[in-house]
Amino acid sequence: MTKAKAPIANAPIKLKHPFTTAAGAPIEQVHVRGIKVREMKQAQRRGNGDSAEIELAMVAVACDLVLEDLDDMHMIDYQAVSARFSEINIGSADESVADTSGTAG
Repeated sequence: MTKAKAPIANAPIKLKHPFTTAAGAPIEQVHVRGIKVREMKQAQRRGNGDSAEIELAMVAVACDLVLEDLDDMHMIDYQAVSARFSEINIGSADESVADTSGTAG
């Protein structure tokens, strides 16, 4: 019997380098949520084929920030946020993919 994988914690990520948004809001921690396909498509349009811009747009949406706010986030914090984004929205390599081949087995 295999053990069920624990759900991903939605604990906030405490930033090592807090910053202030252009609107003047202090950001000391961020929550990362799953995004919808609609939001992914919007990010792809906004990124105009640039994979880095597409990722930034999706991460901004997942954190309920505007894209420009990420410009002021320290890179070490962005890496932690990006890793959580990937964990929530993409999953890990060891997760099994459903068999859609139509064969029993």
